[in-house]
Order: sequence, then structure tokens, then C-alpha cells
Amino acid sequence: MRLGDVEIDTATRRVLRAGSAVHLAPMEYALLLRFAEQPRTVLTRERLLADVWGWDHGGTRTVDSHVRALRRKLGDALVRTVHGVGYALEVDRG
Repeated sequence: MRLGDVEIDTATRRVLRAGSAVHLAPMEYALLLRFAEQPRTVLTRERLLADVWGWDHGGTRTVDSHVRALRRKLGDALVRTVHGVGYALEVDRG
């Protein structure tokens, strides 16, 4: 799966950015996959908590800290913040 300059190989659970391997923690990887299922779609923190962590309630700051880690490892532009709502994966349409 290709998301701009990020490649995800789901068979091997490897992630590359611009051809270089990037180590993601298990929850970071799961979050990236969830975003990749619906690129450009805004997902609420609550939806992400339910889908990725299996929580039906809880601290949405957990999502924020994992998004921050993804941005640090894969680039700030990959995940867009929709203030007061949640996040969306931003990928080139090309």
C-alpha cells in the first residue's frame, strides 16, 4: 500500500518512508493502517479509540500522543488535525 512517500507492506508489517525503513510501535502501526483504510476521511478520536484500541470510552489524549509519534516518524503532513473533531490521513491523489 502506498501513501505518498510512505509504503506499508502488510504481509511483513514493514513501513518505508522514501525507501528507508521506519520502526513503528504496534499501536502506531495499527493506527496508520486504520487511517489508510479511509484516506482523507476525518476520523474522530472516539472512533479511533474504538477501532484501534477497542475502547468505547477513555482518554482521547492517547490518540493524540500516537498521532504525534506517527508525525515524528513519517512526516508532519501525513496526518491532518481537524480541530475539535479528529484526524485525517492526507495523501496525494496522484
